[in-house]
Amino acid sequence: MADEDTTRIITRKAPSADDLKETIPVGFASPAQKVSRDQDPHTKIFRPSSGDAKSSLSKEPVVGWLVVVQGPGRGQSFALGYGVNSIGRAPSERISLDFGDEEISRERHALLTYDPKGRKFYLQNGEGVNLTYLGNAPVLQTIELQGGENISLGKTELTFVPFCGPNFEW
Repeated sequence: MADEDTTRIITRKAPSADDLKETIPVGFASPAQKVSRDQDPHTKIFRPSSGDAKSSLSKEPVVGWLVVVQGPGRGQSFALGYGVNSIGRAPSERISLDFGDEEISRERHALLTYDPKGRKFYLQNGEGVNLTYLGNAPVLQTIELQGGENISLGKTELTFVPFCGPNFEW
């Protein structure tokens, strides 16, 4: 039997203008749509939320990330924004680490700040009773971060991953 070239033609109806109005690119939202800060761990797509004002997608772009590498919440990542990023267990925190680690203060356990003028990141201990550690050293004063550092709060260890800095700014 000789090889035969076969061509399969698939036709699809082009989307209408109404269809396109409902299309939202991955990771973006229309101003009226609320977006959860949680991401689907398998697809990394933002899920719509019934949401409060806190859960809406920030108008400012991502400047870096914190990734949970050990402890409760391992594998989760959190986008950092311009200015002060407060870290704690409360849902009102910009970085909410509510995975059951009771050693993390509810509010302002630590603060990770991005200074867009200087294009630098800084870490400082917050207002909680328990300390924040950079590596094995307690954070007792504001420390400049370079990238790749491990930050410990309670039983949770995070790795800092910068995006903006000396070579890039939005």
